[in-house]
Amino acid sequence: MASMSCLEVASNWQQVEQAQQQGTFRFARDQGPITWDIDHTAPFSEYLAQAKAIISSRNTRAQQNCPILTPVAKQLGYEITDVKVADLVAPFELRHNNNDRAILLIHGLTDSPFTFHYLAGQLYQQGYNVRAILLPGHGTAPSDLQHIELSQWQALVNYAVARTSQDFQQFAVLGYSTGAALAITAVSKNPTENITAMALISPASEPHNKHGWLAKWIAKVPFINWIDEDADFDFAKYESFPWQAAALANDAMAMLTTHTFPANLPLFSTFSEVDTTIDSLASLAMLKRFALDSQRPTTHSLLYYGNKNTAKAQLPKGYNILSPQCDHLTCDSTIDMSHIGILQPPEHPYYGWQGIYRSCGGYLAELPKYLECKKHPTPLLGERTSRNTSYEVPLQRLTFNPTYDDFVAYLTTFLDNHFSTHVQP
Repeated sequence: MASMSCLEVASNWQQVEQAQQQGTFRFARDQGPITWDIDHTAPFSEYLAQAKAIISSRNTRAQQNCPILTPVAKQLGYEITDVKVADLVAPFELRHNNNDRAILLIHGLTDSPFTFHYLAGQLYQQGYNVRAILLPGHGTAPSDLQHIELSQWQALVNYAVARTSQDFQQFAVLGYSTGAALAITAVSKNPTENITAMALISPASEPHNKHGWLAKWIAKVPFINWIDEDADFDFAKYESFPWQAAALANDAMAMLTTHTFPANLPLFSTFSEVDTTIDSLASLAMLKRFALDSQRPTTHSLLYYGNKNTAKAQLPKGYNILSPQCDHLTCDSTIDMSHIGILQPPEHPYYGWQGIYRSCGGYLAELPKYLECKKHPTPLLGERTSRNTSYEVPLQRLTFNPTYDDFVAYLTTFLDNHFSTHVQP
């Protein structure tokens, strides 16, 4: 499969079982600890170069052709015939000829900056400078997450927040999943005067699995390394999942209970009621605590993918709860929103409704169903709940947002309202 493009690998479901068993893409080129030296005085461009060098040296697919010309890839000057995997999973920066306002993007566990390639393009078009970082252990291979400590993630996020604060007059931080937990901790511990807002996408508040605290102990047991051992055909997001990664995420979430959200910071959040990765009720409880601590609770908003009354019952009276309206042609076949779907538009060529990649990990223990999910002409779409995976028709975990336009409209309106004198480019 070395000579295939990333699209050919993702669609080569006939080789899934072999890749799962052999761990074809599970291991980095060099095994063992990764050196991520964070120089807090270094310009962001130096960090970008360092991260790209690590990807190129450790990711066995780094130079694999990957002809996906996303808005970010296009803005960075790539041609569709030249794009490599390393180009799409690397951290990036989109700059205007000013230092007025910026958005810092922090991805989630097992993820990469590729998850922001469409949202970042839209934010840039609306006049924002945009930065996206790559958390240590990501962008290479799942095995690298076995050699990472939480302090390494925190050091990078602290650097990115401080560096962005220095480089721009105003900025906001947007974190997805575990990236949201890391962002909350960083901003709460060291709030800067010129941060104007924060956005949390599917924020990691508390794991859906209440035994997550055990992960750090299991991770120490010799030869028990993996929770999931998948094919890792997705070039941009790890499908195999080591115990150490679960331990890191659990520790990142546990830290949230000790921090108070900045009292004057506007907050936008969005997540699904049926999220199977994160406990949505815990997320609502977290937002309630943040609102009660806030001196400006009217600047807090929630775009909720679920029953609005459920959110209303958990949040303080008068909390701004928004509901998306679904009018995309996939709405009839979409059961509910997943943890991973909110950030991607339906037209995404890789994760979209007609995209190459399908997320079928809900059937990882049942290979025939896993393969059926990969090849079925019209799978169900939704979160990988036990109910959703019990139907005769296989469920493809929803990797895009049928109400994406609503999401972007609500988010950008929120940002524009809290950046002073925003001017369109």
